[in-house]
Amino acid sequence: MNLWLTFRLSLSRIVAAKVRSGLTMLGIIIGVSAVVALTAVGQGAEQGIDSSLASLGANQITVSASTPTGLEEKDAAAIADIEGVLKTSTEVRTQGTIAYGSESIRASIIGVSPTYEDLGNPDVAVGSFLPTAPGLQNSRTIVVSARGADQLGFTTDSIGDSVRVNGLAFTVVGVLDDADGFGSGANVYITQEAARSLFSKSPYISVIRVQAESEEAVSPVEYRVESFLRYSKDVRDDDDATFSIFNQAALQDTIRTVTGTLGILITGIAGISLVVGGIGIMNIMLVSVRERTREIGVRRAIGARQSQILTQFLMEAVVLSTLGGLIGLTIGQLASYGFSILGGWEFFIDPTTVFVALGFSALVGVVFGVWPARTAAKLQPVDALRFE
Repeated sequence: MNLWLTFRLSLSRIVAAKVRSGLTMLGIIIGVSAVVALTAVGQGAEQGIDSSLASLGANQITVSASTPTGLEEKDAAAIADIEGVLKTSTEVRTQGTIAYGSESIRASIIGVSPTYEDLGNPDVAVGSFLPTAPGLQNSRTIVVSARGADQLGFTTDSIGDSVRVNGLAFTVVGVLDDADGFGSGANVYITQEAARSLFSKSPYISVIRVQAESEEAVSPVEYRVESFLRYSKDVRDDDDATFSIFNQAALQDTIRTVTGTLGILITGIAGISLVVGGIGIMNIMLVSVRERTREIGVRRAIGARQSQILTQFLMEAVVLSTLGGLIGLTIGQLASYGFSILGGWEFFIDPTTVFVALGFSALVGVVFGVWPARTAAKLQPVDALRFE
């Protein structure tokens, strides 16, 4: 009996008992679909986070004040002269009330220096970002984040309108896209000089953004910046530090480590489901052997060899598990597509995941089909023919 004929015979046996075959494949279907869908979710989420961090610049570090007087303008000026630093920008931050028409919200008010646009890379959806010309730094212009604009009830005609920031009038010059920053909320951006007159007193600042000359220079620059700040502020213990340093490249590595660990955990859980599915296949195949004992006896009596009986039952187990793998793969891909739409990341099919899922499901059929196949092959013709 050739393999093609054996395959067709196995497929006909599976189709003849549709309900039982479907229930038998359920464990394989769940396991494979879980592996495919959850792997795609993990990869998509990682891509989304990487894209958000990349938009902020992988060669940047962020120094934040942990106390109201933790950082000063002279610190930013000194950091700009450190070896390996390409550019810096500064920010002052507070919370305030933003009013537009009859709407009013609480939002983060961020006053930024002229170089912020180069380092923060804001994604402007409508209008423009804040002016960078020295003569316009005192202008009362404002840029609103997408979430803030939505909460205030902005329309496409809101550019040029006036909003009130803590009671003072500002002119809207731009609205940011949803990707205006990682974890962005209801934020508004004004020039740092305008922020000084509104709420922030010199020389204190909230954030210093530091752009290194390259990604390779990030770690040395971070070390030099931290050493300088510790020395200048006489920080002897970590608990006494008035600042914190955030390295985006390190965060990306941490995220990859976490998603990798979660991927292993997800694969392990799905693997348990595949093993349970394999046990189900083995159980059903043993029942099938018992039900078809007389058929096996007849085939052995007319000359079928043990290897042919073993091949037939093993093929049935492999076809059963592989079909379950294909169905699970289809469900998993559909779920992945749905998650990509909800999550807003690009949908893609990972060939490695496809081959691993199908290969493992076929392997389950082989491993858990051997015992029933050997049981069938070892039946003696006389005993099998007398079986009731």
